[in-house]
Amino acid sequence: MTIASQSGPVYLDIFMPTGSGPVIKSARGGVLIVPGVGDNRQVPQLINLSEAFARTGLIVMDMTTPTLMDYDISVQDTDATVQAFKKLESLPGMVGRHSGMIAFSGGVPLTCFAAADPRIKDDVAYVAAFGGYFDTRTLLETFGSRSMMIDGKAEAWHPINVPIQVLTNMTTKKFSYDEQTTLRTALASNAQPLTGVQLQTLSPGAQAVYHLLKGDEPQQVANNMKLLPPDIQQLLADLSPKRVIKDIRAPIFLLHDRNDGSLPVTETREFDAALTRLQHKHEYVEFHIFDHVEVRSGLNLGQLAGDGFHLFSILDNLLYAGS
Repeated sequence: MTIASQSGPVYLDIFMPTGSGPVIKSARGGVLIVPGVGDNRQVPQLINLSEAFARTGLIVMDMTTPTLMDYDISVQDTDATVQAFKKLESLPGMVGRHSGMIAFSGGVPLTCFAAADPRIKDDVAYVAAFGGYFDTRTLLETFGSRSMMIDGKAEAWHPINVPIQVLTNMTTKKFSYDEQTTLRTALASNAQPLTGVQLQTLSPGAQAVYHLLKGDEPQQVANNMKLLPPDIQQLLADLSPKRVIKDIRAPIFLLHDRNDGSLPVTETREFDAALTRLQHKHEYVEFHIFDHVEVRSGLNLGQLAGDGFHLFSILDNLLYAGS
């Protein structure tokens, strides 16, 4: 199904439970899944998850937008997420049922923004955020330093290429076309570093973005953050789930893999700490069996048993919250 939003089309894949009784009427509720950046509609693990939820009696709606498919995240897609949730709630037989939202990676900010939106915030049964981030500013700092603070100690952290591409797309929109092109080319996978002469052709703000995402000036992160122009500073604030958590009424389930190479686990730890300070109903679980948000292959039975129990527990709580 395709629906309209303020930012353009929203693409929806709907999985419905089957059985001898009325298909929709017998459902216990619905769940909107925002699977992150890229076109994930044919990813086997997403399809398996969606089908598994449908077998429990849930109506499942997976959504994406052209912006997400282009490896970008925009606040403008908040309306797309709201419209998808409203469409889910309007399906035949959904009257009186509860629906929640599950987001992976770059889908987390969009579900948070939507869950805080006055149009639906009283209707969202829960928000589950897996492998996301909390504050775009501290996220960029972690990329710049190539390290994260774990229990008061600095720990080396090296991101894979995809999140660098996404952050490049997110943070270069305000620069000139030439600077955008230069930065996106220079920060692409396996690209040659910019020379000193090439760097001098960029504005101070564009140079700062390059160094932060390249991670070649880990000792200058604070200074490079200050060099970001005001419109980029505002963009970072606007794209942060931190901005809206006081407006979310639904319980929040946080999940993150301890060794995530796409988005640092410290972001979800900060999310957890902020919710604790607000006394907002939530749960937080860390895992060791995921490659970002997909289960790693080659795991032994012990690894699967330990984390599998915690995963089953939080999924059970999600189903209960939406029942």
